[in-house]
Amino acid sequence: MFKKFYLFAIIFALFSAFSVFAQNEDGLEGANSSNLTGVSLPPKALRVLPDSVPAEVNQTLEKLIASGEGKIRQGDSEVLVWTGSEVKKTGKMTIVNRLTDTLKNNGWQYELSGEENGVSVFTAFKDGANKRAVIGFYAEEDGTLVFAWSEVLRNDGDKQINSNSQIEKPGVQVNTENGGVSDYSFVTPAGWSRTNSPNEIVLRNNESKISFLPLMNSSGNLEADADRILWQVFKGYNSWFANGFEVDYGTFEKGRTSQGLEYFRAYRYAKKASDSNDGFSESRFDAIILLVKLGNKVAVIAGSEPFQTDNHLDSALRAIDLILYDLTFKSIADSYNLKNDLLGSWSAASGSVALAYTFNANGTFNKGAAAQFRTSRDAYTDNVTTTSYGMTDTYSLSGNLLTENYKKTRQVYKYKIRIYYTKYDKDAWQHKVGFLPTDRNDGDTIVLRKSN
Repeated sequence: MFKKFYLFAIIFALFSAFSVFAQNEDGLEGANSSNLTGVSLPPKALRVLPDSVPAEVNQTLEKLIASGEGKIRQGDSEVLVWTGSEVKKTGKMTIVNRLTDTLKNNGWQYELSGEENGVSVFTAFKDGANKRAVIGFYAEEDGTLVFAWSEVLRNDGDKQINSNSQIEKPGVQVNTENGGVSDYSFVTPAGWSRTNSPNEIVLRNNESKISFLPLMNSSGNLEADADRILWQVFKGYNSWFANGFEVDYGTFEKGRTSQGLEYFRAYRYAKKASDSNDGFSESRFDAIILLVKLGNKVAVIAGSEPFQTDNHLDSALRAIDLILYDLTFKSIADSYNLKNDLLGSWSAASGSVALAYTFNANGTFNKGAAAQFRTSRDAYTDNVTTTSYGMTDTYSLSGNLLTENYKKTRQVYKYKIRIYYTKYDKDAWQHKVGFLPTDRNDGDTIVLRKSN
């Protein structure tokens, strides 16, 4: 029913209305439940009285309805506000998630339709004898969260909307080739906000962003696909390679997911294509592309962050590393047997004595100090042979979940593991294993390198 609805057209008008709520509480009343949907509301909700709703909010709801080309009409509306200390203490997404969970628990089908610059559009439908549909938006600015919605009625008599799928979803349109993003499954890293829409999942942390996009066609060569799709996603940008860097500079990773799917990741420096490579271009940023092979197509995950912030706690690269421990696809039933890949010795990559593991085929492992013998492979890389010294204990592996059992202390430790290869620019590939404790999601991992 709706044409494409571009949120940026209303953003600036909306934000001018937020100061009304922040500076003046006249026209507000306390609200324990929604007058529009009947569901209970998160604590400290305020309802904006009809005569006090800013014109920009009403106009936004009207534009959402008007984009239905006359096939629908607007019913009752409601504008809810959370402001001040409650928003700062609880957080925007916690309030929104509590409200949408309550909707779902009361029989509503809720769907986020799009997001642009902090303004999110949603739809909700309730089935049953009295079918109902609503459409609305929420946004937060200067410590004030506004949640506005309106009932959607069909314009051919009194007939109600019959399903949520009949409301063509307004939202940001992503220029990708093949369908939606419902097949992705992963754990959102701590500190990142998440926005779902039918054709894009977006994670944000300060200035860093990660987008999960629909499948795209693959040439069969993931490394070549990564370079092509990177600049397709970041349209209008290309490589920054001044000050000694070459055009194909980057850091790279390849491996298999916990379901055995081949993946390739590239981290590059980017700039606006119109900017010169001389000196330090102001448009520089870090660009990341992760491709996962699914048949003759690839799943596309793109990240961006401020220039040279890849080691920061809130970096997109660090978050993608964590996501790879959990990333699966609902259409893939099988997991991957990592045991053969895990066997052998792994150690820290520096020094003559280091933390090391040796995993044996019979389900035992050694963990402790290690003596390393190094021979030169080339001018930059050593071959490393490691012998581990320590107690012999047992382990088990289910998918990518490693369980370590220590017989002396009776302690049990569990880790999600990843086995993969990385390289810096044109250096040789390094074979690595990463350990992520299952009781944390903050990026505190242990990474060891394979020994010969």
